[in-house]
Amino acid sequence: MKLSFMHFITNTISDLSEYVVLEHKYNMVELRKRVNILVIDDNDFFELDFLRHNGYQITHKKDIDSIKDVEPYEIIMCDIGGVGKNLGYELEGATIIKEIKASYPIKQIIAYSSNTYNADYNKYFSIADDVVTKDISIDDWMSILDNNIRISINPIFVWEKIRSYYLEHNVSTLTIAKIEDKYVKAIKKKDYSILIGSIKENEFDVKSILMDFTTSLCAKLILGKFGGV
Repeated sequence: MKLSFMHFITNTISDLSEYVVLEHKYNMVELRKRVNILVIDDNDFFELDFLRHNGYQITHKKDIDSIKDVEPYEIIMCDIGGVGKNLGYELEGATIIKEIKASYPIKQIIAYSSNTYNADYNKYFSIADDVVTKDISIDDWMSILDNNIRISINPIFVWEKIRSYYLEHNVSTLTIAKIEDKYVKAIKKKDYSILIGSIKENEFDVKSILMDFTTSLCAKLILGKFGGV
């Protein structure tokens, strides 16, 4: 009798509980220095200096010329109005958020604005990982950023994003289960070749997001590395 492949899946995402809070090993003061954050806002971001004084590594851009501009950052804070003009986006920051999520699904996206928008924008806000108003206090900004930092380095939350991406792109549940098994095994053994080598070359959409994971700060922290050093 031929056994189903499912009988050979021995690793599940729940096995990674020991990695849930990597900040126990790398405290938040250290993590703030290592997690790169991008603010996309056509206006001055008044909290910028305060956040930098509190250790956050933040770059401010008035706009972006390409979605690839966000690639070096783990967290992207995006205003809704006044940005995306360089790319011709009619819905401005809302379209930037949609395009970032499509190209870099494991990145953390924070949408913010001081204005209110009609219901047409709701689907774009729902894509973001956080939605906040622009006029919140510096204490609230710090709390939001620290929470997003924790999520960005948590391999369980990262897997949830990978899995959602696969489901949205009609990857079969059996294939997802196989990848989850390899994902967990690769993290346990701290050998990402286990993960990448298991994906066929022609499965580019499946493989590209896993490649993004292996170069992420989350993956580097699991290996005990900061910034790839």
